[in-house]
Amino acid sequence: MKRASLVLSMLLGAGLLRAAEIPTPKSVFGFRPGDDYHLANYAQIVEYYRKLDAASDRIRVLEIGPTAEGRSLILAVISSEANMAKLERYREISRRLALARGVTDEEARALAREGKAIVWIDGGLHASEVAHAQHTPELAWKVASEESDEMKRIRDDVILLQVPVMNPDGLDIVVRWYNKNRGTPYETAPLPELYHKYVGHDNNRDWYMFNMPESRNVARYLYDLWFPQIVYNHHQSAPFPARIFVPPFDDPMNPNIPPLFMRGIQLVGHAMTNRFEAEGKSGVISRIGFDTWWNGGLRTAPYFHNQIGILTETALYRYAHPHTYQPSELPKTFSNGWPTDQPTTYYANPWKGGWWGLRAPIEYMLTGSMAVLDIGSKYRRDWLYNIYQMGKWAIEAGQKGGPFAYVIPAEQWDSNTAVRLIQVLRIGGVEVHRATAAFTAEGKPTGSYVILMAQPFHAYVRDLVEPQRYPDRKLNGVPLRPYDMTGWTLSYQMGVNVVTVDAPFEAPLEQVDKPELRPGRVPAGPAAAYAFTHRKNDSFRAASRLLAAGDAVCWAAEKIAAGGRELEAGTMIVLAGNGTQGRVETAARELGIDFTPLDARPTTPLLRLRAPRLGLYKSWLGNMDEGWTRWLLEQFEFPYTSVADADLRKGDLKSRFDVIVLPSMTPEQMVNGWPEGMMPPEYVGGMGLEGVAAIKEFVKAGGTLVAMDLAGDLVANELNVPVRDVLASTRPSEFYCPGSLLRVQIDNTHPIAWGMERDGVAFFVNSPAYDIGRGGTRESGDAPGEERPAPRNVRVIARYPGKNVLLSGWLLGEQYLQNRAAILEVAVGKGKAILLGFRTQFRGQPHSTFKLLFNSILYGPAVREVLP
Repeated sequence: MKRASLVLSMLLGAGLLRAAEIPTPKSVFGFRPGDDYHLANYAQIVEYYRKLDAASDRIRVLEIGPTAEGRSLILAVISSEANMAKLERYREISRRLALARGVTDEEARALAREGKAIVWIDGGLHASEVAHAQHTPELAWKVASEESDEMKRIRDDVILLQVPVMNPDGLDIVVRWYNKNRGTPYETAPLPELYHKYVGHDNNRDWYMFNMPESRNVARYLYDLWFPQIVYNHHQSAPFPARIFVPPFDDPMNPNIPPLFMRGIQLVGHAMTNRFEAEGKSGVISRIGFDTWWNGGLRTAPYFHNQIGILTETALYRYAHPHTYQPSELPKTFSNGWPTDQPTTYYANPWKGGWWGLRAPIEYMLTGSMAVLDIGSKYRRDWLYNIYQMGKWAIEAGQKGGPFAYVIPAEQWDSNTAVRLIQVLRIGGVEVHRATAAFTAEGKPTGSYVILMAQPFHAYVRDLVEPQRYPDRKLNGVPLRPYDMTGWTLSYQMGVNVVTVDAPFEAPLEQVDKPELRPGRVPAGPAAAYAFTHRKNDSFRAASRLLAAGDAVCWAAEKIAAGGRELEAGTMIVLAGNGTQGRVETAARELGIDFTPLDARPTTPLLRLRAPRLGLYKSWLGNMDEGWTRWLLEQFEFPYTSVADADLRKGDLKSRFDVIVLPSMTPEQMVNGWPEGMMPPEYVGGMGLEGVAAIKEFVKAGGTLVAMDLAGDLVANELNVPVRDVLASTRPSEFYCPGSLLRVQIDNTHPIAWGMERDGVAFFVNSPAYDIGRGGTRESGDAPGEERPAPRNVRVIARYPGKNVLLSGWLLGEQYLQNRAAILEVAVGKGKAILLGFRTQFRGQPHSTFKLLFNSILYGPAVREVLP
């Protein structure tokens, strides 16, 4: 007995010694995470994880890729020493079970017994929600050092994957801003910029498109390397006055989500609520606001990969500033009508108010993380076997047909964009094949990409390729707001023809790993000019490069006969000059564009392009539409200058710019900006009346103003343009379209629409629709769908059809859109205003409408001429 006691004491002593040697976050930061008025920046957090790695065999820190600003994103793997020694084996088990193919039920059960639950817990995406990135170092320390029975069991059963900061650039932006203002009247002032270089809050809206490097870095670990069974994404926007939202989620449920998966979410959610109540943490709410319809966030995209996606929203005051809530500050009901001061089924223990500093949400987040790790441990075998079952069932569903496959023919309006669709699907883990010879399945040609639906991520493919039909959800006649978009079908957005094949077929196929663009062709020999298509988005990259090199680039204003065939109006042409041939050959090879040599320079009218002096309006309000526009311009190599409010107020804009783009903002936001007292003085106010006057003068003097979406109201109101938004005075019960794909008819004989198909797709997010012939956006409306002749100075480029407007998503009050204008060119003085009335570049997704923005920018300063 004495010897056993001695051994036990020695083991306990060794555990305590090990824990004492592991550094605490405070020992590195100089403060405990959650201390009032203190925030750790990214360098401090990385330093802590490096020291934790050096001190413990239970953690390994990996660099997984760069951020938008070039920082290195890190991932920590934490488990027991024994598990850490066999990581590659456990990763392979998780991968085999998730992909399911070639694994029998008996083998799956054996692998589930052997394997470890892979649980992903990250430090959140939204940098202004500061607590999640401050909580992760403490969670890592706790898992690596604590010697409780529960933690030992968790370390034995679970491998924790933890990205401590998902948005390092944003964290540093927020910490710098907070430290600058700490102790001043502006300590809790909102940020005057996006907390991500390009997308701000939309970094959690990029998880099927993968435009941002951070999204691509993480996707590799979720869908290619580790395949975690549980993915837990922390946030800080609880329905006030609740202290935290946890699953179960609200309706509607996306029908493509496997039911077993949804039950798993509920199981994890109940484990979380039980732990909160056991620890005496009140204010926990479920089943409100956060639904499971949309496929685009870090906790929603895993649903369609057979992974349990968990989101919690913990209450936040502002940064690291504490606040004490008085009962009088708390509302009596939530947005859905539930009482806030009485127990209800999904808010059983109301929070009554009191102190709330940064430490409080960190404690709640630690409880949530521990609940997920605990349930991950207790149901380890079930999570592993169930992810196998869902993968197996998905494969079996595809084998039965309906659909059997999706085929993407080689011949496309923009074949490069079709390849980009395949690239996006591959990042998301979708299995893709390419036909190596002709095959018979409704006449699909050689070279087609084939997505066989007998694959574990069957649901993911269907949800991205097929249209959505959002349920008509209302309360007392008023539509219930969805969590995010209601329709997002990628084939529609990107303008890619995807053919559904229901019946099984056989074809010679090879698996595609990383699809690449086919290099373009340039026939050898001298040429007076080179023609290339206007249909490919990448043609604008080529035009940008050629213009930057000093080449003469034009658009054919009429059809051209060349080489025995007719080139359509809008065809891009570069006139041969010194070194042009080499630049054309490089562009063809790198951008996948064919160039057609012309024996003679065209004699038909041309629009001569020039690299426009482009200004992009950038408000201190931190506008995501501006950020996405900036990103898109950089992707397609358009040089631009950011134009602040003060720059506009200086006037004389025509001497500096040919084109000014206004991203989607309301006129009130642009004119007024931040009110006095909310921000430091240098950030207060918008462009003001002086800025509006300067914009008017710019257009009248010959400049081109491109107003995107809501910014069109400024044009209509301030430039006396005879158009108005017919939706401005409608109530939600009359018209509602919070994010859907709509049909739009395009006049592709106009330069703004050159390269477009006549039948297009608009990403409509609470956008305007224009009546023409009357000025002002606030006048009473005509009868829905009434058409009016356009004044001489107005050209309608696109309009909504007279029926069947909705393609994917949810639309109430279609009649208000029927036959209304969506895109307009308006002559104003010597210049022009172009109103792009829907989100042509929304979140970098609708590739099929990028050209409308690009054309608008290049068309403005173009000059019509006939070559001698």
